[in-house]
Amino acid sequence: MREPQTIVVHNGSRIFGGAERWTVRLLQGLERRGHRTVFICADEAIRREVVRHGIEARVAHVGGQLMLPEAVRLAWVIRQYSPDAVLLSTFKKIWLAGMAARMARVPRVVARIGLSTDLPRRSWTYRVALRRWIDHVVLNSEAIREPFLSDLPGHDPARVSTIYNGVQVPASEGGTPVEEGAASLERAAARSELRATLGLPEQAFFVGTAARLVRQKRHDRLIEALPALPGVYAAFIGDGDLRADLECRAAELGVSDRTFFLGHHENVSGILPALDLYVVASEREGMSNAMLEAMAVGVPVVSTCVSGAEEALIASSPEDSAGVVVDMTSEAVAEGIRGLMGDAYRRQRMAQAAERVVRERFDLEKSHDLWEKMLLRPRG
Repeated sequence: MREPQTIVVHNGSRIFGGAERWTVRLLQGLERRGHRTVFICADEAIRREVVRHGIEARVAHVGGQLMLPEAVRLAWVIRQYSPDAVLLSTFKKIWLAGMAARMARVPRVVARIGLSTDLPRRSWTYRVALRRWIDHVVLNSEAIREPFLSDLPGHDPARVSTIYNGVQVPASEGGTPVEEGAASLERAAARSELRATLGLPEQAFFVGTAARLVRQKRHDRLIEALPALPGVYAAFIGDGDLRADLECRAAELGVSDRTFFLGHHENVSGILPALDLYVVASEREGMSNAMLEAMAVGVPVVSTCVSGAEEALIASSPEDSAGVVVDMTSEAVAEGIRGLMGDAYRRQRMAQAAERVVRERFDLEKSHDLWEKMLLRPRG
């Protein structure tokens, strides 16, 4: 057990999305280990959501790159907690937030990068922050490493590490037969209940995705794949500004009767077991937490070639892969679904591989162990 320490996270997003849920989950894990955590966020709505999850939170707005007075104010806020480490979880804010952490004389400053598009070439300010104010950078997939280092010539590779996102692993390997049987029955019951609630035909092939309904996630690709996939039904778990547009697109293509917009769900684990396939159609993505959650309950995946997809899904042997990775078009998504739809044996093998991969590489507690060591390691 490590000596209790204080960790402050700065997050500049105005939306409580997947990255923010990941951050809260990490802080909950650190709290269970006896550490104090504080989430510094952009506005009151985010603060309330974080507090609802049992994490101390405070608002300290940080604006654009030239808003140096806001960095000074943030430094004053950070200093009040005397943190042992600060984690910067919003790439666009690492210039001012990194400056603030240094002004506050924090012993260790770590930045997390979760998207392949978050590269220092965007501005000299990012390069300065990464070289001078950030002690270590943590990526959530190895696929980001080479582009990141190429964008920052001369940066010490030893100051860049990969820690995969973690998800809760259901009872399986290492559990008793009774526990494993109960878990299997619970998944089967969830599957039957949701399908009955939605009125799906008994033999319907059911695919789905869980993400905010925003442009980046490209839900339109899945909708536009449906006309080429008779008998396939699709669930969209989440809400967002594009819901009306997506519903209109489904109507235009004549697939409204095969699309279900289920809205926001705090816990998607009760829905995922009802799916035959999980679909990631995103334009850009970090390591998708919802995808990992689907894999954890034995749902194979069809994903566009976003960062982290191949690492999570593809094995040296096709029979050991947890899914397939396709090009970023609706036609490719349709082909990926079609190829697995007609091969129940392959899907079964993928389901087994998905659960195994999550246990071995994406276990939540293992991820939190690595983060605890990373954040509390002495500077230098």
